[in-house]
Amino acid sequence: MRGTIFKYSVFVLLVFTEGCGFLSDSIDNTERSFHSPDKVKNKLIAPISDSVRLSALWVGHVTVLIQMDDKVILTDPFFTNNIALMQRRVREAGLDIKALNKLDMVLLSHPHFDHTNLGSLGLVEKKFPNTNLVFPEGLEEFLPDYSFNFIPMKKADEKNKIYIGETRTISGVKITTVAAYHWGGRYGLDGLIWGYDSYTGYIIQYNGMTVLFAGDTSYDDKFYKYIGGNYDIDLALLPVGPCKECEGDGKPGKHVYPAGTIKMLEDTKAKIMIPLHYGTIREKSEPDFPKDVLVKLLKEKPELEARTRILNIGEQVVIISK
Repeated sequence: MRGTIFKYSVFVLLVFTEGCGFLSDSIDNTERSFHSPDKVKNKLIAPISDSVRLSALWVGHVTVLIQMDDKVILTDPFFTNNIALMQRRVREAGLDIKALNKLDMVLLSHPHFDHTNLGSLGLVEKKFPNTNLVFPEGLEEFLPDYSFNFIPMKKADEKNKIYIGETRTISGVKITTVAAYHWGGRYGLDGLIWGYDSYTGYIIQYNGMTVLFAGDTSYDDKFYKYIGGNYDIDLALLPVGPCKECEGDGKPGKHVYPAGTIKMLEDTKAKIMIPLHYGTIREKSEPDFPKDVLVKLLKEKPELEARTRILNIGEQVVIISK
């Protein structure tokens, strides 16, 4: 039965669905598969610093290396050049995993190929075989038998406006699963028809600092206002696509667009926002288009523009220094 689901699911992924933007009607797949990714110059050789309380290094796509005092956290690791042999990155990863000498935790938001990248997880496992791998319940069905410390967590029930899933303290860091408005599964049909719902956002709290990693999501005003009313967000890591025309707030249950990302920043009252999910692969548009739309819209909101950090792949920003 599982094999049958797999075959039909792959077919649907290739023909009908967006997934996380695997197949775009405007992009040449030959170029995706065979071009060489652009190099990232001056990669950091020491990304962790004793002088930092809170920092974020954008590795590309939605992969961020977060330092919170002595804790190091990695989101949705994507270090390889390809996604499931179907899509190739246009810019290489902005961090060499060999440069890391510490990693306390990996957070996975959902099982789609560009977020749960098995090749990249294998690279992380080789360097940090026993680190904590945190993910929404159900995602383990798509994971090999890694040596990570698997930590499945209950997700929120956003459909019934239950915005918090579960809170655990892991290696001294308080992790809370929060609502995301997306869909689970891995191959297409399994998520849309069989209802796999292993997707989540995260609140990360440590030593008085709070980070929101939204994962993939669409915009919901009540939820993000709830976050802004119940948490003091120092840093919000928010998606800004994929989208083709990028008009409006986004597609409900799929992806937020730049205008929706701005509303998320406003609602959450985050001190600093870093936009993600652009600049790394071609999805519905050229890689940087969602960011360009975001930058244009922010010109009309100077206060929010001042709270936004647009990073280059491989760039690190210090949010709080010692």
